[in-house]
Amino acid sequence: MRKAGDKPCGCQHSEPEVFQSIWKHLKSDGMPDQAANHMTAEMLTHGEDFESSIEQYERNFANYKNKGFNEHAAQAMAVESLEDGAEQPRESMRFAGSMGEDLGKFIAPEDASGEDIARMSQAMTGTMPEKVYINGQQIY
Repeated sequence: MRKAGDKPCGCQHSEPEVFQSIWKHLKSDGMPDQAANHMTAEMLTHGEDFESSIEQYERNFANYKNKGFNEHAAQAMAVESLEDGAEQPRESMRFAGSMGEDLGKFIAPEDASGEDIARMSQAMTGTMPEKVYINGQQIY
């Protein structure tokens, strides 16, 4: 029988000081209150099955905002996407470009023809290129 004041278990999730310490750290990294609460709870309940990268959270948050989610929904979705095995949100070409990624290049199979490469480019961008160059030579 548990007496009043006894902790239900010796786990770290029963220690409010641990929660508060992690929360303060996340807040000092610039995370909003609600997201810091959510991420701290996930870290304490899931332990090693949770990716606690602030950078990945910020990227996923920005991606969800870009997709039209409101502030709080984007925060919750971004935190949930950090769970081990969770599928990462798909990024649009526009979003990836806004994050500074080079979208003008990609690696094609060695046996791909110029037309194959043009089709791959069309699938990625939605526009069929008029010309395709490899090592400075036009192949399509």
